[in-house]
This record gives sequence, structure tokens and C-alpha cells, in this order.
Amino acid sequence: MTVTDATGSTLGTCLSTSAALLNHSCNPNCIFIFSGASLSIRSLQPIPAGGELTISYTDITAPSHRRQIDLKSMYYFDCACEYCTQKLTCGMPDVPAALNNGQPSAKILDLEEEGERLQISAENATSEEKFKLLDEAMKLFGSYKSIYPLWRYPWPSIRNEMRLLQWSLDHWSVAAVHALKAYFFIDPVLYPIPWHPVRIQRVFVFLKLLHELQYQIFASTDNGHEIERDLKRYSINWLSVNKGLEQEIEAAIPKAFGTDSSFAEEYRRLPKSESPERYGLRMDWAGERAKLEKAAGELET
Repeated sequence: MTVTDATGSTLGTCLSTSAALLNHSCNPNCIFIFSGASLSIRSLQPIPAGGELTISYTDITAPSHRRQIDLKSMYYFDCACEYCTQKLTCGMPDVPAALNNGQPSAKILDLEEEGERLQISAENATSEEKFKLLDEAMKLFGSYKSIYPLWRYPWPSIRNEMRLLQWSLDHWSVAAVHALKAYFFIDPVLYPIPWHPVRIQRVFVFLKLLHELQYQIFASTDNGHEIERDLKRYSINWLSVNKGLEQEIEAAIPKAFGTDSSFAEEYRRLPKSESPERYGLRMDWAGERAKLEKAAGELET
């Protein structure tokens, strides 16, 4: 199984004979959480006494035909779970039901394959070449967004890689808009449980990015990118945003990770935002969240 750090980044692999006893489901009721050298199993939904504990052996955000291929090639079985038989991804149809009677059309499969090819080609490329390949993939999916949802594999992972690349290049505002789109339009679909560990890990990374972005916007040092200027149009109170995200994370930690987990410790080490009231500003997370969602829907990357 894959070993991850507190933020979900891959560290390596390990073997646990006890954890290996858990069976697979494309709609698992449990998830593995690593905390240092310790492995815990966290439930994602109420499980009746005597109920089976299940995890996912593959990427649950991939469409059913892709999951079937992966499970057959790696674990030598055909999955007959509800999500596979009904062709669902995270509870949603693999493709909008109105398109081709819910079956992936040749065009959708071609887009999926081409996106995968570009993503794989970008893995060992230089930063410049990686940007070109990921940008090509983003534009490819963007030109067909009427039939290819933002949340459909592999677009979310390509967007995430582009976010990380833009972050590494100090393009904070561009990276933030990618993160905003994931926060509002992708992660709630792929991880509908508000406190899902993967979703909260991404909120945490988003919060760290916003700490950088807040400074860059006030200092105007984000290479003068037009998205930075566009973000200013929304008059966002970043102190309220930061405090709101902190409250989301703090409320989720007990269920998602546990209060004594490495994630909880990592979060406690993060410098916390000052209260907006200290500067004569009203704390209005709902209002600022609405501004952010508007920006996420309107700004293009």
C-alpha cells in the first residue's frame, strides 16, 4: 500500500498483513491514514456491528472502465460492486446521462486517453516542457467542457499537477485559482463527505497557498500576472477566508484523522491568521466564500 505524509504526498510503499485482509470496494466505508510510522483505519460512514470493512485498491475517482482495467491487471479480479455495475464514479454517472445513454462515447474516451498520454509524458519532463504538456491537456479538456466535466478523470489530477507547478514557479495567484476550482467544483463531487481526509488535506494545502497569496497580493510581487489583478476585483477579505478555512479544518480533524494524528500536529504548527476584527473588519466567512466561488467560476487559468 502507498505510504503518505500528513498532507497526502506519497512517501513510499509498505506491507501490512493485517491491513491486507480488508477487501476492495469502489465505494469504500474506510480509508487508511498514516501518522508517522503508524497506520490507522478511519471509517467514512456509519458501519453496523458485524459489517464488513472495505477500502479501495485503486483510484476511486477514475471511471468504472478504468477501475476495472486497473483491478484486473494488478489484483486479478473483476469488480462487481454497485458503482461498477451501474457505471458510477464517486456516486456520479461516469458521463452525464444525457450523453450517449450514459455510456462513454468514443470522443470522451479519446479525450481521456490523450489526457493520460500528456500527463505521463510530463512526469519526467523539464519544468518548461512539463508546463507545455500540462497546458496542452488543460486546453484540450477545456475546449470540450460541455461534455467533459471538471471532475472527470484525469482532468482533476492534471489540474493538480499544474497547480503544483505554478506554485513552484511562484505564480501564486494562478495556483490559487486552480485550487479554488478544485475546492468548489471538483473535490465536493469526488469526496462528498465534508470531512473526508483527502478533501481536508487539500483544504490544508490550499490554506498554506493562500498564506503566500495574501502576501503576494498586498506586496504586488506575483510577476504582475493578470489573474492577480483579476482577484483584486472581488475585494476578498483574506483574513476572513483564512479563518474560515481554519475552522473547517479544525472541525474535521477529530473525524478525519484524530486529534493526536500527525496531520493534527502539522496543522498546529501552521501559523494561524489574525482575527479580522483586530483590523476593524467583520468576520463573514459565508460572504467571503461566496466571493471566492464567484471568482472560481469566472476566472480562467
